[in-house]
Amino acid sequence: MSIAKFFRCLSILLVLAGLTAPSFAQVAADRQFPPNAKRGILDMSNYPNVTMDGYPRRLAPSSRIFSVTNLIVMPSTLSDNNIVVHYTENGFKDIDQVWILTQSEIAKKLPARNLQSIMPIAN
Repeated sequence: MSIAKFFRCLSILLVLAGLTAPSFAQVAADRQFPPNAKRGILDMSNYPNVTMDGYPRRLAPSSRIFSVTNLIVMPSTLSDNNIVVHYTENGFKDIDQVWILTQSEIAKKLPARNLQSIMPIAN
Protein backbone atom coordinates (compact mmCIF):
# COMPACT_ATOMS: atom_id res chain seq x y z
CA MET A 1 0.00 0.00 0.00
CA SER A 2 1.44 3.35 -0.99
CA ILE A 3 1.71 6.24 1.43
CA ALA A 4 -0.68 8.36 -0.66
CA LYS A 5 -3.33 5.64 -0.57
CA PHE A 6 -2.85 5.23 3.18
CA PHE A 7 -3.36 8.96 3.85
CA ARG A 8 -6.40 9.05 1.56
CA CYS A 9 -8.02 6.19 3.51
CA LEU A 10 -7.11 7.86 6.79
CA SER A 11 -8.63 11.18 5.70
CA ILE A 12 -11.86 9.44 4.63
CA LEU A 13 -12.09 7.73 8.03
CA LEU A 14 -11.52 11.04 9.84
CA VAL A 15 -14.23 12.75 7.80
CA LEU A 16 -16.69 9.95 8.53
CA ALA A 17 -15.85 10.09 12.24
CA GLY A 18 -16.40 13.85 12.21
CA LEU A 19 -19.79 13.47 10.55
CA THR A 20 -21.04 10.96 13.11
CA ALA A 21 -19.84 12.87 16.21
CA PRO A 22 -22.81 15.33 16.32
CA SER A 23 -25.28 12.43 16.32
CA PHE A 24 -23.70 11.03 19.49
CA ALA A 25 -24.09 14.41 21.21
CA GLN A 26 -27.80 14.48 20.38
CA VAL A 27 -28.40 11.09 22.00
CA ALA A 28 -27.54 12.42 25.45
CA ALA A 29 -29.61 15.59 24.96
CA ASP A 30 -32.82 13.81 23.93
CA ARG A 31 -33.20 11.16 26.59
CA GLN A 32 -36.68 9.78 27.09
CA PHE A 33 -37.77 8.92 30.62
CA PRO A 34 -40.53 6.48 31.58
CA PRO A 35 -43.95 8.00 32.34
CA ASN A 36 -43.72 6.86 35.98
CA ALA A 37 -40.38 8.62 36.58
CA LYS A 38 -40.15 10.97 39.53
CA ARG A 39 -37.71 13.82 40.13
CA GLY A 40 -35.68 14.11 43.29
CA ILE A 41 -32.41 15.06 44.91
CA LEU A 42 -30.21 12.06 45.58
CA ASP A 43 -27.59 12.05 48.34
CA MET A 44 -24.92 9.40 47.79
CA SER A 45 -22.38 10.84 50.26
CA ASN A 46 -22.98 8.03 52.77
CA TYR A 47 -23.34 5.08 50.36
CA PRO A 48 -24.80 2.40 50.83
CA ASN A 49 -27.14 4.53 52.97
CA VAL A 50 -28.72 6.85 50.42
CA THR A 51 -31.37 9.51 50.81
CA MET A 52 -33.85 10.88 48.28
CA ASP A 53 -35.23 14.33 49.06
CA GLY A 54 -33.88 14.00 52.60
CA TYR A 55 -35.59 10.68 53.38
CA PRO A 56 -33.67 7.40 53.79
CA ARG A 57 -34.18 5.12 50.79
CA ARG A 58 -32.84 1.84 49.50
CA LEU A 59 -31.38 1.08 46.11
CA ALA A 60 -32.77 -2.14 44.67
CA PRO A 61 -30.20 -4.92 44.27
CA SER A 62 -30.63 -4.65 40.51
CA SER A 63 -30.59 -0.84 40.42
CA ARG A 64 -28.94 1.02 37.57
CA ILE A 65 -27.65 4.57 37.68
CA PHE A 66 -27.19 6.36 34.35
CA SER A 67 -24.78 9.28 33.98
CA VAL A 68 -25.52 12.44 31.97
CA THR A 69 -24.06 10.62 28.94
CA ASN A 70 -26.41 7.66 29.57
CA LEU A 71 -23.62 5.32 30.66
CA ILE A 72 -24.08 3.08 33.70
CA VAL A 73 -22.31 4.36 36.80
CA MET A 74 -21.35 2.27 39.82
CA PRO A 75 -23.07 3.63 42.96
CA SER A 76 -19.87 3.54 44.99
CA THR A 77 -18.20 6.00 42.59
CA LEU A 78 -20.73 8.76 43.38
CA SER A 79 -20.04 10.79 46.50
CA ASP A 80 -22.11 13.93 45.82
CA ASN A 81 -24.85 14.96 48.20
CA ASN A 82 -27.11 17.00 45.87
CA ILE A 83 -27.57 15.11 42.62
CA VAL A 84 -30.73 16.09 40.72
CA VAL A 85 -32.16 12.91 39.21
CA HIS A 86 -35.15 11.22 37.68
CA TYR A 87 -35.84 7.84 39.22
CA THR A 88 -38.27 4.94 39.19
CA GLU A 89 -39.29 2.56 41.93
CA ASN A 90 -39.94 -1.16 41.90
CA GLY A 91 -42.86 -2.96 43.58
CA PHE A 92 -41.13 -2.80 46.97
CA LYS A 93 -40.70 1.00 46.68
CA ASP A 94 -36.93 0.58 46.29
CA ILE A 95 -35.21 2.84 43.77
CA ASP A 96 -34.43 0.72 40.72
CA GLN A 97 -33.42 3.16 37.96
CA VAL A 98 -31.76 6.57 38.31
CA TRP A 99 -30.87 9.09 35.61
CA ILE A 100 -28.50 11.90 36.59
CA LEU A 101 -29.83 15.01 34.86
CA THR A 102 -27.97 17.54 32.75
CA GLN A 103 -28.50 21.28 33.32
CA SER A 104 -30.85 21.46 30.31
CA GLU A 105 -32.91 18.50 31.61
CA ILE A 106 -33.13 20.12 35.05
CA ALA A 107 -34.55 23.27 33.42
CA LYS A 108 -37.36 21.26 31.80
CA LYS A 109 -40.39 20.32 33.85
CA LEU A 110 -41.16 16.67 34.43
CA PRO A 111 -44.15 15.78 32.23
CA ALA A 112 -47.40 14.89 34.00
CA ARG A 113 -47.78 11.19 34.51
CA ASN A 114 -50.25 9.28 32.41
CA LEU A 115 -52.64 8.06 35.10
CA GLN A 116 -54.26 5.49 32.78
CA SER A 117 -50.96 3.68 32.41
CA ILE A 118 -50.60 3.53 36.20
CA MET A 119 -54.20 2.81 37.23
CA PRO A 120 -56.28 0.76 34.81
CA ILE A 121 -59.84 1.93 34.25
CA ALA A 122 -62.44 -0.36 35.84
CA ASN A 123 -65.01 -1.78 33.46
